[in-house]
Amino acid sequence: MSRLLERMDNGIYPAGSQLPTEPALSAEFEVSRTVIREALSRLKAHQRIQTRHGIGSFVSLPPRSESGSGHGPSARLTLLDVLAMQEARTGLEVEAAAMAAQRRNDRELLAIEAAMREIRTAMKDPRMDITTADIEFHLAIAAATGNDYIREMQQRLSSLSIPCIRQHLDRSKSHSSQAFLAQAVDEHQSVLDAIRNRDDAAARKYMRQHMKNAEQRTLLLRTELEQQSS
Repeated sequence: MSRLLERMDNGIYPAGSQLPTEPALSAEFEVSRTVIREALSRLKAHQRIQTRHGIGSFVSLPPRSESGSGHGPSARLTLLDVLAMQEARTGLEVEAAAMAAQRRNDRELLAIEAAMREIRTAMKDPRMDITTADIEFHLAIAAATGNDYIREMQQRLSSLSIPCIRQHLDRSKSHSSQAFLAQAVDEHQSVLDAIRNRDDAAARKYMRQHMKNAEQRTLLLRTELEQQSS
């Protein structure tokens, strides 16, 4: 388990990526499949991987602190920080979506689709964390580009900005937070459909629209929270 965790933390198996199969891991670490199976079970218990039936195991971001109050980096960020990161992400996300549409293979498409299903499930189940599913969706697209630098930059920016947005949404007293998420889900679906159809122009268009709308939603949320506190 520790050797697998080391590879995850070092970016060899980045968040959103699919782990090799049990036989491949068994050969890589020169241990039995029983040992690998036990390690995967422990990683799943620690919320470091997600198993998607019929597809395989995918690396998750480390879970948030048990306090849930957010003592991690995102807790110190303001919505102005998020807006700056969204601005930085836009060009990266737009081109990543287009590249994913051109380059993705069937396994990478399955990973994006699985993340989309997790988002929709989390929308209906308040016990689930939609933040993780949202991050994994964007990371799965980045992984489908085949470019490690895009994937690393995406992981850094998404893992900071998306949880921060979620924390501020949780503070919202209106119904805007649910509408905010519902609109974002529809935008994700449009991006996924374009990638599935290998339509790089549409993928670029819909991701740009998604990022622009995300900035507008963040501005509206900031105004709403300022009014609540005044």
